[in-house]
This record gives sequence, C-alpha cells and structure tokens, in this order.
Amino acid sequence: MTRRPRYAELPDGCAWDELDPDLGSLALLTAERARHAASLVRRGVTWPLDLPLDVPSPPFFGREAMRHEVFNLLDNVLDDRLDNFFPQASTQWDGFGHFAHSTRGFFGGRSAEQVRASAGVLAWAERGIVGRGVLLDVARQVSIPGDEPFVVTPDLLDQTAAAQGVEFHDGDVCCVRVGWLTWYRTLDGPAREQLSAASRSFTDLRTPGLGSGAAIAEWCWDHGVAALAVDNPGVEPFPVAASLPAGGGVDDTLHTRVLALLGIPLGEFFDLDALAEDCAGERVYEFCFTSAPLGIPGGIGSPPNALALL
Repeated sequence: MTRRPRYAELPDGCAWDELDPDLGSLALLTAERARHAASLVRRGVTWPLDLPLDVPSPPFFGREAMRHEVFNLLDNVLDDRLDNFFPQASTQWDGFGHFAHSTRGFFGGRSAEQVRASAGVLAWAERGIVGRGVLLDVARQVSIPGDEPFVVTPDLLDQTAAAQGVEFHDGDVCCVRVGWLTWYRTLDGPAREQLSAASRSFTDLRTPGLGSGAAIAEWCWDHGVAALAVDNPGVEPFPVAASLPAGGGVDDTLHTRVLALLGIPLGEFFDLDALAEDCAGERVYEFCFTSAPLGIPGGIGSPPNALALL
C-alpha cells in the first residue's frame, strides 16, 4: 500500500496527484471505515444535521428565497414543486466546482468548462458519504462571539479534542461547532435581515470560523479528514481577511487550500446544536455520519441530507 504523504511533502500544499478528481478526500471513506462507523451506533439515537431549506431567512450572499408551491395533481392527489431553489442557500456541501485556485484552476486542475462537464456532486450522491463523524465542540470549550471574526486555530482544535478525549482516525468527517447558529437563533427578524444584507458585500459580515492559511490545511490533511463541516456561513471567518496570514490573498483562504487543493469537501450551516448537547451529556463525541447529497449532474453544491447516529 502506498504511503500517504504528509502535508509538508505535498508540492505547494496540492494533493491533486494523490486523489481521485471526482471524490477527492472522500475516497478515504472505504467500506471498512463505513463498517466501523456503523459499529458506533449503540443507543439508536439519530440527530439530523440539516436546517430547514428556508433557513437562514433571508438567504445569505445574494441568493434568493426559494418558492414552494403545493398543487392538485389530480382530484384528492396533491403534489408540490420548488422554484428558485439554490442548493447552497441552507445547510450545504461545497462541491469541487465551487472555488478555484486563482492560477491553477479548480480541484484537479479543471477549468470552469471542464467543471460544467463533470459529474460534480452527482459523483458523491452515487457513492454516498458514510464514515466516522467526530464533533469538536469548540463553542463549549471557549466563549465565541457570534458577530465577531473569531479565528479558530489548529491549537484550539487540538485543545478541544484533548478536553473531549477525541482521537482522530483517517477518513473522519470532522464537525466543528463554533456556536454561530446558536447565536443566529437569538436574532429577531429585522436583525436577520440586516445580517443577510451585510453578507452581500462579503466584507461587512462578521462571523467566527476556522483560520485561513496553510496551518488549518495542514491540520486537516495530517489528521486524515475526509470532509469538514461547520455551523457557520462559510467555514472560515468573515471578513475572510481577518484570518489571512500576513501578505496572504485569495489563494491562502481555507476554501482554496482545503477545498480546491486538498479535495476536502466543506460543509456550511450544519446544525450541530442538538448533537452537541447529546455528546456533552454522554461524553461521547464520535458517531456514525451519513450524508446523501442530491443527484444533480454537474452540481456545484448540495444540501447534505446528513445524519449523526449514536
């Protein structure tokens, strides 16, 4: 078996030569690891990790609200349809076609045209995402303001893991709770509208998140993370510049270094609050994680349809 290189051994932090162009780091989720994940279900407790499709409301980043219509298909038969549906407006996976390196292109070196012609998230939907999930409840470890660009560092992730007694395995789906959704749920309608408006500029929005630069990328790769999911709007903080290393630019963002160069899917707006309460009560932070992305040919992102089973 070929040894997987450490992050420091990757050329310029790029793992394209090591990974399948459609699955990326999800290829770590082998049948053996799926069987191990299934063995973690001991109490039969299930926690859905998706928000309703109309949350946040109003939507962020200039996306528009979906329209849901229920209609009579026949007498005594109802049907429904969605219009104006943005697959990345609520809880979501960012696919590999979502974000590119400024000069190298999208994951695997693909151009935008090649991304449009690829399977996209359909490749994930056809396989499914099943593995050991690990929750790092950083918001329970330290106080994190919901409206400030608090930067979660690799050291803080390690401190949280140590406090929870968590050890990482290759192929883990790492769920990080920074407490942003807990804070969002306290806001009234006008405050949510102001937040949505602020998100349109990408610079006025202020949220906590995982830091940019090579440090988090190295942490994710060397810990064998198959996918990374966070309970905030963009995984990294907003404004993104707050966490960039000195002199860093767009190619130092977490989206470029982790999604585009390492093929690690990024999950945003994951609802981890109820799961966190359960994990804290039981002092068990590992679980069977499942996700069934939508089968969108060429899809750039998808709701995860994710579950944590304990």
